[in-house]
Amino acid sequence: MTLRNSSRLWTFAVPVVVGILLSGCSKGQDRAESPELGRCKSLLGAENVEAAVKATGGNDVEVSGTPQADALAAALVKEAEKWQESDLMHTSYTGCRLDAFEGDQPSGTVDVSVKWSVLSLESMDDPKAGRTWRQVNGLVYVAPEPGPARMQLVAACAVPGAAASQSTGLPLQFQVTGADLGAELRWELLRTFAQSVTEEMGCTTSPVIPSELPAAA
Repeated sequence: MTLRNSSRLWTFAVPVVVGILLSGCSKGQDRAESPELGRCKSLLGAENVEAAVKATGGNDVEVSGTPQADALAAALVKEAEKWQESDLMHTSYTGCRLDAFEGDQPSGTVDVSVKWSVLSLESMDDPKAGRTWRQVNGLVYVAPEPGPARMQLVAACAVPGAAASQSTGLPLQFQVTGADLGAELRWELLRTFAQSVTEEMGCTTSPVIPSELPAAA
């Protein structure tokens, strides 16, 4: 796997230098990892990211999104502190996006994001919600396949300084999409991301996210 440079003009302008860099890897030396890819691995787990890239079938990958975990947590906390029950619009934050290529042709995309949900934990008791969302415990719900190649998780996270009803009225909603990923890998990416974010946020009600995807009832 190689990492796409944001400027292809630079690559074509100095083919000799690029050739030297690539040939240096043939002796088992790893190429320098980009900061963006490093942040993806920090948020999602290094093995999970490598498996996701491999699953796309590409030999080249562009990485975007990937804020530092503390910056992502700070943005979510700030939004929660201002929340009112009438608010229905929430910003979606990309934790990591991987666009894989085989030559110049796209071969797959993996996207991991988080936002404050418009759903409340109370709404999960609705029979209609039960057809999509599976209860894991009192603070966590998962939707294994609500759409093509998509998996979601809702987790309550109480933010100090927010409205008293924020924990249950405004839970976090995590999402992983990737058509080339199996359910097990989607779950590994989803739960690792959710754990990374909630730990960084220091939720006073800490959601317990299981290591394995809960079985259907």
